[in-house]
Amino acid sequence: MPPPRSVFSSIRTQSLATRIVDQVIEALFSGQLEPGQFLGTEAQLTQMFNTSRVPIREALGRLEALGVVTIKTGSGGGATISEGRPDQFATALAVQFMLVQVTPEEIFDARIGVECRAAELAAEHATDEEIAELRRLLEAVMAPNLSRRASVERILDFHAAIVEASRSRTLVTLMHALEHALLNLFNAIDSDASNEFRYEGLNGILERIEARDPEGAFGAMRRHLLNRRQSMLYRLKQASGKSRKKAPAFSSTQD
Repeated sequence: MPPPRSVFSSIRTQSLATRIVDQVIEALFSGQLEPGQFLGTEAQLTQMFNTSRVPIREALGRLEALGVVTIKTGSGGGATISEGRPDQFATALAVQFMLVQVTPEEIFDARIGVECRAAELAAEHATDEEIAELRRLLEAVMAPNLSRRASVERILDFHAAIVEASRSRTLVTLMHALEHALLNLFNAIDSDASNEFRYEGLNGILERIEARDPEGAFGAMRRHLLNRRQSMLYRLKQASGKSRKKAPAFSSTQD
């Protein structure tokens, strides 16, 4: 059954589709709507909002694009408040990072905030199995003869596993979004750059998590990421200087 009509108000004198979207989101935030709750068919929603089908369809399209509702067509169809999909949000956030052109400094600052708290929580909540998996991932990072890309991916897997062990869905989602940007930053460095990574810092973080030392894990992660931030920004600056000396990405196709 759709929510009671009292949840919403008439939007005749307002910007129709926009106000419908606003009211649905406000009702969701206020707890009047819940994930998985049936919102209504087009016909029911036209009555509920006292308007025509055109703004209803436009509003539902916007809500679907935002991930707020899922829409089923045909018999038994209608709009339903979506279940949570943090991975979808993480991808959308990663795209927004690119579109607003966040700087490497901003990416690393966000990473420090997310991962330091995650390490602290992981020291409190990680199971013995998760700690064993972290040890396995760290050993994989230190495997010999890895390509640079493989090394980067394994390091990010290790960091992501720490965030997963934090049990914080917010931190996990933010980390997934940051991973896209971080991989791009690593790949922006010339392939002939030094492939040496500081594994001592990673091992120190894991040791503090294994010791169930939240404060120590926080500090170890912060020291490691601050060092990585300084190193990466320096190498990105070098890579940027070299790229400016290269030929343009496109050239004339005329003879």
